[in-house]
Amino acid sequence: MENLGEFIANHWILSTAFVVLAWIVFSDGLQQKLSGVTPLTTAQAIQLVNQQKATFIDIRDKGEFEKEHIADAVNMPLATLDEHTKKLKDKSKPVILVCASGQRARAAAKPFKAQGFSDLYVLKGGLNEWKVAKLPLFS
Repeated sequence: MENLGEFIANHWILSTAFVVLAWIVFSDGLQQKLSGVTPLTTAQAIQLVNQQKATFIDIRDKGEFEKEHIADAVNMPLATLDEHTKKLKDKSKPVILVCASGQRARAAAKPFKAQGFSDLYVLKGGLNEWKVAKLPLFS
C-alpha cells in the first residue's frame, strides 16, 4: 500500500483506464437498480410469457414494427408512449419492453412507472438478440 502513489504516478494510463472501467460497470448496475427495470434474456422472456402471461410491448416506430415483430407484441411507439400507457388496464401483468437493441426500451420504462406498472422488464439486446436466438418473427 505504501507504493500505491508511486504506482499510480508511473502507470497513470493504466490507473485511469481502471477507474473509467470500474465507473462504467458500477454506473450501469446502479442505473438498472434505480430504473426499476429488470433486463431479461430471450429464454427468460419466453418463460415469463408462458408462466405469467407477460405482454411484449414493442416501442419501435410503426414501420419498423410492421416489418417484423414478436408474435402477439403490442406496438406502442416511443413518441406516443404516454398516451398508450394510460389505455392499459391491467397494471399487475408483467410487461416486457422491446426495441431494436434494448437501449430505447430501458428509457421507455419511465411512463410505465408513472402509470403504476411495477413488473417491468427489458429484453436484453432487443429484437437483434431475438433474431440471433433464431426465434420466430412476424410481419
